Amino acid sequence: MRNGIWVGLAILATVACTKNVPQDLKTGEDGRTKGARELKIENNEARARGIVTYPGGDRVDWKMITLPKDQVGTVEFKLRWVPPRPGLDLSFEVYNEYYRMLDSAKPNTRKRSRKTTKSLSISNAKGKLYVQIYASDRGDAGTYTLTAAWTPNPIDDDISWPDVPISDPPKLPAVPEPIKACDLLAFDKANPDCTNKCPVAYDETWPGCAGVCPNPPKPEIKACKLCNKDALDPCLADCRQYYPECDLAKPDYTNPKCAGVERQPRDGEITDLKTLADGTQITINLGLVDGLDKTWTGAVLDPNGNPVANGAFKLTTIGKNASVARVKATDLPGGAPVRLTPPPGARPPTCK
Repeated sequence: MRNGIWVGLAILATVACTKNVPQDLKTGEDGRTKGARELKIENNEARARGIVTYPGGDRVDWKMITLPKDQVGTVEFKLRWVPPRPGLDLSFEVYNEYYRMLDSAKPNTRKRSRKTTKSLSISNAKGKLYVQIYASDRGDAGTYTLTAAWTPNPIDDDISWPDVPISDPPKLPAVPEPIKACDLLAFDKANPDCTNKCPVAYDETWPGCAGVCPNPPKPEIKACKLCNKDALDPCLADCRQYYPECDLAKPDYTNPKCAGVERQPRDGEITDLKTLADGTQITINLGLVDGLDKTWTGAVLDPNGNPVANGAFKLTTIGKNASVARVKATDLPGGAPVRLTPPPGARPPTCK
């Protein structure tokens, strides 16, 4: 039986996925009677060690003992095992050289039994004996030690054994093979867990890399949209870091950091009046440096802060520090207060 299976026993005994593992997928030559490993009797005792694992695809091991020639006696078999976790079970059966079953240490009937030893005594044994060691049920596994103690009979007992075909343990459903976690360094495209993941060795043709940029980013990769510091694109998230913080008093809506910021009304006063045939032209002490543009509207207020009749206006001219508007009201006092109101809602850049 193969060495090295023990490393995966604990995982293979419990993990499930979509692929079933035949019970003899990874068995060695000793998984059949013809490949049985011979146990040498020394000082009337023979010993063998190994591993059987149903989930690992190596369920069965065969051993063979050749008893002293022309002698009949008793063989005491004892199987001890160490499971990868408590409650896993091993069993064994003993056959004569004609493959007739002599006795069986059957599977435990109580689930999750913590029993880890089983024994059989074969009397009137002679010639060759075959021992089949197997994981009792799906999920069972363990490292085992099989010992055989030989005691010859004082009187030879010539027994003729009939030739009986051997039978394997009852067939059971194969256990699922565990899913291997995707390794982004040693990327395996055949692994289902890698389907939606992008390897460290970036592959723009792989579905898992769609919309993902390599690290560090490469401009030639179509999935990447890199920020040009000399021509900032407000629609690229990578460009946001290069924009200044939004000036809440004068939000610049070409700056993505100003998205969602509401402009606040501004209070000013009339600095100049000019009488017109249909009203009054007023000059206000607020302009471009105060964040105004022609979308703002305003109203002339009385000393109590209430709009005066016919005092509503739109800006007609905007300078750096002053603006001009027309109102229908007349007889307005110099220095009268005004309130300018921005259009509702912020206007972030339009991104496709």
